[in-house]
Amino acid sequence: MEMIDLYNNARQIVCTAEKHDPIPDGLNKVAVHIWVVNSKGEFLLQQRLATAKKLPNMWGQIGGGVQTGETSWDACVRECSEEMGLTPTLKNSILVGTWKRLNDFVDVWLVYSDVNVNDLKLQPSEVQNAKWASRQDIEQMQQNGTFIPSILPGLKMVYAYLDMLQQRK
Repeated sequence: MEMIDLYNNARQIVCTAEKHDPIPDGLNKVAVHIWVVNSKGEFLLQQRLATAKKLPNMWGQIGGGVQTGETSWDACVRECSEEMGLTPTLKNSILVGTWKRLNDFVDVWLVYSDVNVNDLKLQPSEVQNAKWASRQDIEQMQQNGTFIPSILPGLKMVYAYLDMLQQRK
């Protein structure tokens, strides 16, 4: 049984609950969205299972919920390892920001890695495929309805951060 911490709107821990319990109004869980980018500026995407209850066959980022006692960084490392067999280092990662959904805070992580897709160990219960995709590829996936639309706020944060870095050069 996975447990999660629930937070008030100031992101202070209020209580603990089971992962799949309904979240009471005014409380929030914490989720992490992890965007892995390579030296070519491509993003590592994963494809959800065809049998998934939510968003089958859709493409998106690595992500999941922060468990009780974990930090956002701990969850970032755990989710990357579980879903893709990838171990990020803090030296090659940055918390780009947080955005607020109805009942959760979403911490957006950017992880730099040139991992070979063929070397990944995909979690068979969640992920059926992985690939590198350019911004143009992602735009095309959005247009053809194969990209998860609800993750766009985090991706836009990553784009803005990478664009800011590029302008500094």
